[in-house]
Formats: sequence, structure tokens, C-alpha cells
Amino acid sequence: MGNPVADYYNQSPELEWTRLTASPYRRIEYEVVRFFLDKHLPSQGAILDLGGGPGRYALALAKQGWQATLLDLSEANIRFAETKRKAFGIDQRRMSCQVGDALDLSRFRGEQFDAALCMGPLYHLPSLPDRLQCLRECRRVLKPQAPLFVTVLPRLTYLRDALRCGSFAGMIPRQAAVFDEIFEQGISQASMVPQTYYCRPDEVKLWFEQTGFELIELASCHGFASFMDDRVNEIGKNAEAWNSLIRWVISTCSDPQALSMAEHLVGVGWKRGNSGERAC
Repeated sequence: MGNPVADYYNQSPELEWTRLTASPYRRIEYEVVRFFLDKHLPSQGAILDLGGGPGRYALALAKQGWQATLLDLSEANIRFAETKRKAFGIDQRRMSCQVGDALDLSRFRGEQFDAALCMGPLYHLPSLPDRLQCLRECRRVLKPQAPLFVTVLPRLTYLRDALRCGSFAGMIPRQAAVFDEIFEQGISQASMVPQTYYCRPDEVKLWFEQTGFELIELASCHGFASFMDDRVNEIGKNAEAWNSLIRWVISTCSDPQALSMAEHLVGVGWKRGNSGERAC
């Protein structure tokens, strides 16, 4: 029996590859995440992109000079990333693409990486023990004081997405129970994407604290523009307006009022020392 998450992403690695560039609205997420990467990453080193799909971030970081390791559950995503790596002329010694599980990083030695991205696994791990195990594995392979970047899906994302795409009325009454389950529990076995957990923003800080990290930033990946696809795509036709929009999104995306209504959240933390104090 296959893994439902791997099966889902094996269907179309191309779709996941283009997700962050398909429209101006989609590009906002990439711009915001890159802002936080540029802000908190050290200048160079080894980086783990855990659950990084077809390698959009890993490839960009390898081109930037990082020693990148991409690990993903989907074999199709990894094959796609390998094709892109070769097309971009990136040497295997600069970027490694591997199939693997975010719950088991035993192939890597302790304190191997200078930074890690975990931008996908946490919202495909429905149980709290598994989410904590994933973060503990990240902590084990990170050097002291290393940054960790995560993405999660807020509790209202499923409902707001149904409104945006116009499917809400057609989902009632059949999917009414799904909305209730996700809002109350964060997950429904009947949701459109398998094994997806929708969190409350304040959960991220608790997960980090329980696994030896300190959360230093939590932001909406689209800021005040969340779910406003049509308006943003129109703005994208005007370079001056687009640049202004990105500036405002980035300057306001960490506002607490933007978090619960976000489409995705990006969190940044650093690895504490064994004593609980920040390593020096």
C-alpha cells in the first residue's frame, strides 16, 4: 500500500514546480519566503530542504552557492528535481536529490547542516507526535544556532479556498462535515488533499518550544493580499504597482492580525543549545 501523500504528489511534479510562478499572486509567496531566507540564512554552508518537492528552493540555493540536499517523499518530485539540476548545470557535489521520509533522517549525521527548510512536511503529518518527531529530527541534524524555516497551513485555509475557487455552494451539504472537522480538529479524512493538517498559528510556537527551537518570526506568505488572486494578478501587470505591493506585503506580513487569515504561514526559528540557551 502506497503513501497517500507521496501518491498525491507523484501525479504532477510539474504542477508543484510551477505553483510558485504560475501567476503574480503565486509569486508573492516565493518573494516573501525568499525575503526571510535572505534575512536569516548565513552566507554559505550546507542546507537541507526537507519535503522540498521538485526543488524550487533547493535549486535556487545551490545556484547561490549553498551545498543543498533535497529530500522528498515523492519519487516523481525527486526525478523532476534531478532533471532540473542537470538542466541548470548544477554539479551533483553541489546538490543532492534523495527520496526519503521527514520522520527519519538517520542517513544524515548529527549537526551536519548549517540551515534547514521544512516547508511541507508539518502540514502533511496529521498527528502531533509525528510533527514533533519531524522537528526533533531537524534539530538533530542542525548545527548549534542554525536557522530552521517551516511552512504551515492555518485552520481557515480550507474554508477560504472553497470560497475563492467558487466551489463552496457545490460542497454543501456533502462537504459541510469536512469544514466542521477541519475547523474543530484541524483535519478531515475527506479533505481534498490527503493527510493535511491545518493548524492554529499559536501552535507553531509550542511545537518549536517542545523540540529545542525558538520561534523568532511567524508571517503570512501573502500578507494582507491573501486569497485576493484576481486583484493581485491585475496589479502584476504594472511594475511600479507590483513593487509597491511586494514592499507592503513584506512590511506587514508579520502583523498578528494577518496570521489566522493567511493561505500559508512561514515560520523561522533557531536551534537552542542543549541547556535551552542559544548557542554562541
